[in-house]
Formats: sequence, C-alpha cells, structure tokens
Amino acid sequence: MTNMRKSNLLLCLLVVGACLTVQAAETVKLNGLYYSLGTTTAALLADQSSDKSVYSAYTTVTIPSSVTYKNYTYPVTSIGTSAFEGCSNLQSVTLPSSVTSIGTDAFWGCTKLGSVNLEEGLTTINQRAFYNCNLTEITIPSTVTSVGNGAFKGNPLTSVVWKPVTCNIGSDDSAPFYSTNSQITSFTFGDQVEEIPSYLCKNMSKLTEVVVPPSVYKLGQYAFMYCTSLKSINLPVTQKTLPVSIFEGCTSLETIELPATLTTISNDVFYGCSKLSSINLHEGITTIGLRAFYNCNLTSVTVPSTVTSVGNGAFKGNPLTSVVWKPVTCNIGSDDSAPFYSTNSQITSFTFGDQVEEIPSYLCKNMSKLTEVVLPPSVYKLGQYAFMYCTSLKSINLPVTQKTLPVSFFEGCTALESVEIPSTLTTISMDAFYNCKALKSIVLPAGLTTIGDRAFYNCTGLQTIYNYAIEPQTITEKMVNGVDKKTCILYVPMDYLPLYQAKTVWCDFLNIIGMITEQQFEEQQVNLTYLKQDETPLFMESQTWAIPHAPYIQGFVFEKWEVIAGDLNDGIVLQAVYKQDEGTGAPAVYTNPANAAQKLIRRGNGYILRDDKTYTIGGTRVE
Repeated sequence: MTNMRKSNLLLCLLVVGACLTVQAAETVKLNGLYYSLGTTTAALLADQSSDKSVYSAYTTVTIPSSVTYKNYTYPVTSIGTSAFEGCSNLQSVTLPSSVTSIGTDAFWGCTKLGSVNLEEGLTTINQRAFYNCNLTEITIPSTVTSVGNGAFKGNPLTSVVWKPVTCNIGSDDSAPFYSTNSQITSFTFGDQVEEIPSYLCKNMSKLTEVVVPPSVYKLGQYAFMYCTSLKSINLPVTQKTLPVSIFEGCTSLETIELPATLTTISNDVFYGCSKLSSINLHEGITTIGLRAFYNCNLTSVTVPSTVTSVGNGAFKGNPLTSVVWKPVTCNIGSDDSAPFYSTNSQITSFTFGDQVEEIPSYLCKNMSKLTEVVLPPSVYKLGQYAFMYCTSLKSINLPVTQKTLPVSFFEGCTALESVEIPSTLTTISMDAFYNCKALKSIVLPAGLTTIGDRAFYNCTGLQTIYNYAIEPQTITEKMVNGVDKKTCILYVPMDYLPLYQAKTVWCDFLNIIGMITEQQFEEQQVNLTYLKQDETPLFMESQTWAIPHAPYIQGFVFEKWEVIAGDLNDGIVLQAVYKQDEGTGAPAVYTNPANAAQKLIRRGNGYILRDDKTYTIGGTRVE
C-alpha cells in the first residue's frame, strides 16, 4: 500500500512537471506582439503570424516592461532573434529598463528606424542587432558588457555616447560602429568607463575630438585607427602602455600629451600621423615599438635614458634635423630598419647623453648631413656600421676606453678628416675607414695588434700614418689599397724602424721615418727613492710618470725599468732590464744588430742595456 502511494505521488509530480514544461515553451500574442513565456520571464518574439504581416505595418513600437497572462505577470527581459528584422516601416522603438538582452538581427534592416532608447540594465546587444537601420545617435548604457559584431553597422550615426565600464565587442570591420564611410563626429565616453575596447572607433574619419575620462585604465589596440579628422586627444594619467596601432593613420593629429606613467609605446602607435610635429618622450619609457612614429612630422626628438628597446623603423620617414640620444644601452633595428634610417636624412645634429654606454649598430647610418658628433666618456661599446655613410661628418672623438673599432664603423664617411684614436685600442676591424677619402692623418696606438681586410681601403687623402706599435701588425695590401705609398709618410718607433722596413706591405711605404716615442703607465703607487744634491734621500710616492719605450732587441724581451740615479734638477735616470728569449744563447755581452751602440750586459739571470745615451723618467735621452 505504501509503495502504491509513492508511485501515485511520483506520477503526479511528473504530470505537474510536464505541465510546467509546456507553460515554459508557450508562445502568446499580447497587445499585437508575440512573446515566449518562460517560467518567470518573457522574451519578445518575431512575428509569428502566417503571412508575417503584423509587425511590418508598425511605425512605432513601445515594448512593455511586463506582460500578464492567465493572471501571472512576466517581466519582458529580452528581444528575441530577428524580432523586427526587415520591418521597413518601423521608425521608433521604446524599450523598457527590464530588457537585458537584444538578440541577433533583432532590428536588422529596419531602414526607417531613427530612434531607439537603450536603458540602464541592458547587458547584451547581439550581432547585427541594429544593422542597416537609420539611427543618427545612440547611447550605450553603462551596464552593457557585450556588443556583437556589426551591431550598429550601416547606420548614418553622427553621435555616440559610450558608457560601458568594460565591454567585449567585435573586431576590425566587425566592430559595432565600423563603416567605410563613417559620419560620426562626436564620440563621448561616460565618466565611469574603465576600458576602451579594441577597434571601437576605428575608421571614424570625421571624428574631430575625443575626451577620455580619468577612470580609463586600459586602452585597446586599433581603438582610434584611421580617425583622420582627429586633431587632439587626452590620455588618462595612469596609462602604462599605448597599444598597437591605437592612433595609426590619424593624419590630422597634431598634439598629444603622454602620461608620466607610460612605459611602453607599442608597434605602429603613431604610424602615419603626418601632422604630429612634436612629442615629449619622458624618462620612464622603456620600449618604443616597430614603426611607432613612422611617417610622422617630427623635426626633433629626445630619446630618454630609460629606453632599452627601439623597434625597426621607429622614427623612419620623419623630417628630423635634431636627435638627442640618452639610452644607456639599447636594442635597435638593423640596416635600413634602424630607427632613424633614411635615404634622404636631414639630421644635422645628433647628441649623445652623458650616461650613454653603448652606441648601437647602424644607429646613425646614412645621416648624410650630420657634420659633428661628440661621444661621451661613458661609452664603452661601439656598434658596427654606426656612422656608415655619414658623408658630411668631418671629425669625431672616440672614448678613451675603447678596445675595438668595429666593422664599417666609418665606412663611406667621405668628409672625415680626423679621428682621435684612444690609446686602449687593440683592433681596427674590417672596412672601419673604407673610402674615407678626406682622412689626412691617423695615429695607431702602441697596443694596436689587429687591423682588418680593407680597414683603410681607398683612403686616398691619407698623408701621414703614426704607428706606435712595437711589433708591426700583419696586414694585407687591401688594408691600404688606394693609399699613395709614395707620398704618405709612415712614422714608426725609432728603435723598431728595421722591423717595419722588413714587414710585408709596411715595407712598401717609401717614406718610413723613425720617431722617439713615449708611453704612459699609471700605478696605484709608484715608490721612488733617490738622492738630493746634499746626498740625503728623497722619497716620492703615488706619482704618474712618462716612460719611454724600451728599444726592441731581437732575441730578448723587455722586463722593467730600474732607477739607477737622479736628483731634483736632472730628473731620474732609468736603466732597462731585459730577459732572454727561450732557446737562445746566453752571451755575457750582446750587441743589437740594428744598432751597434746598444749592448746588453748579462747580470745574473737578466740583462741591462748600455748604449751611448741614458734614459730619464721624463721620457728623453741624455748624453
């Protein structure tokens, strides 16, 4: 009996459930409109009449906030898919605040629909909801979180008020307001908007001014792309990133103030902003993306010290005449993709900040009107091709700590007359001075060991070479091809003249002249003790002295200078100490084959130099 009652109860519940299911799917016509009634809410449906003639006759529609059926009231919360699609007579629609969703194609093709109110509470406008209507203005409520592809496409809109706090929209030509012939002149953001979606205002070619509220913390890529009438825009002060192409093609944009919080200018941000003539890039910016200012109208720019990356062609196509470069170290594009590259560069002034540590490769390549450059002492690294084809550059200093002059650093600098080479340089790379026809004189420091293929190729104006290296560098004919070896004078250390006269290529210079040379050495502490005139000892410390090169003597290696005598009037007298190369004999006296006056006298395991002159600490030789 108990089981039978349970079975009957279950049957009743199933019947009631079936009744409720039927009620949820019920379609009714109330006051000339069709509705689908759910358990608690109603959705407005498309015309359900057999000939679809009911809605097509309407010119105005007021949708109620609720409908009553069989003594039950249902809030109207949605406008269904294609509800009024093709209703070409419909001119205005009033929507209640109860509506939260407008379905796909809901008013598609209502070509006379010129007025619709969207109330707060609405959250979703589906794709093509108002496609090809006749709306000239629209306000999107702050509660909206989703607007589908082409929702307002094909309308003659001139004014939009956008209030959504955050909102998902379609992209590119599927964005809600996209048009190839947009008439929108006014686009106003509500004061609670936090995000400007990507593509939102793309192609609004008649939009003249936009005010972005301070509430905005996120900007979407392409948001104002091709807004060709936009002259100015403010950016909220909290922005850290300008996204990809946000202002690309804004050909009327003249001024913009970048927020102090900005760290990243992404790719193509101001690409083609052909009237943008000035920009303040403040300290704190770290990244300037590819083509960020490509084809703008900038005549001068200062790149901050905090920048660590500048993308390919970032400033290409600008009529720049002046650049201040402050980055400490920075990655940039290469060759014709370098930030300032131009086949018709107008840059005459390029100033490096006093904290710059690296000159990037290709940085100033092709700046044909650049006349003078000063490199700060902070620079420790030079990039290859950095000043290639700077055909007006006449002089340049090189920071004193450089060890390598990189490949093609000055190649094609046809006006370059003089370069001060640092004493620390050990390598001049391939093509470093290739075709520097105006270069008259070059000083090669004592520590220079390597000179690359074509380093001074076609330097036809070279008149003097001062080579301070004790051991002549191994070079090929290509290194000095084009240099007139009949007229160009080669100066070399006096004591090593025979080595140059015997060295391949160097020996081809007809005028090789020996010179007295000096080298500087600096110790943390130099202690010297010698007698004054009254024969009392004088102690000196922490001094820097000019010391002459010791003579080169075949088969022996110079080891050190020793102080042997001196006083305050005559200076300190030095004695050269040598060590014998391995594998040679150990004579008591050895005469230098290159100079018979120079003799080495064995002293224990070392040798001391005796010749017709004595060296002093001032770098001279006295009788």
